[in-house]
Amino acid sequence: MQVLATKHLINCQFAVDRYQALKKLGAQEKIAEIGVLGGDLSEWFMKNLAPKEVHMIDLYNCADFPGRDRFTKRQHEGFIHNRFENEIKESKAIIKKGISWEVMAHYPNNYFDLIYIDAGHDYNSVKKDLEASANKIKDGGYIVMNDYIMYDHLSNTKYGVVQATNEFCIKNDWEFIYYAFHPNLFCDVVLRKIN
Repeated sequence: MQVLATKHLINCQFAVDRYQALKKLGAQEKIAEIGVLGGDLSEWFMKNLAPKEVHMIDLYNCADFPGRDRFTKRQHEGFIHNRFENEIKESKAIIKKGISWEVMAHYPNNYFDLIYIDAGHDYNSVKKDLEASANKIKDGGYIVMNDYIMYDHLSNTKYGVVQATNEFCIKNDWEFIYYAFHPNLFCDVVLRKIN
C-alpha cells in the first residue's frame, strides 16, 4: 500500500463526526451522493448545506439497514422516490439509477462542489468512483470518502477504501482536510485538490 506524504496531511484537522466536518465546508450548491441507501444523508445535505441540487446516485437494489427495515431490496427505488417526492418536483433531488462511475461519466467536468462516495467498498469500485469523480469537481471542491477503514469488523469484510483513497491522493495531488471520527471507526475523510 502506498504511504501518504506530509503534503497530503499537513492541512488535515480532526472532526468529531462527518456532520461537523461537512458543516465546516459551508454551503455547497451542487452535491452528488454516490451510494444513497435510505437517503438519510441526502436529506441532511438539503437541510444543512443549502444545495440547489442533490444528485442521488445508486443502483437502488438494497434492503435497508438491519433494524431499520423501512424498505426491502425491491422497494428501495420506490422508497426514495416517495421520500423525496417534493424535492424531485422542485428539481432539488435528482435521482440517477445505475453503476456509479458510469453515471458520473455523463456529467460535465467541473460540475459539482461536493461529491460524497459511499457505494462499493472493494478496492476496484472505490478506485473507479474516485477516477470518475476527479474531473467532475469544481476547483476548490471536495470529495468525501465514507468508511475510510480497511476491514468491516461488523460484517467481516475487507474494504479497499483506504488503499484506493491513498493511491488517488498520491497520484493526483489531493490532500486530506478533515478526518471525521465514527463510534465504530467507519470514519470519513474530506479530500481537496492541492493548489
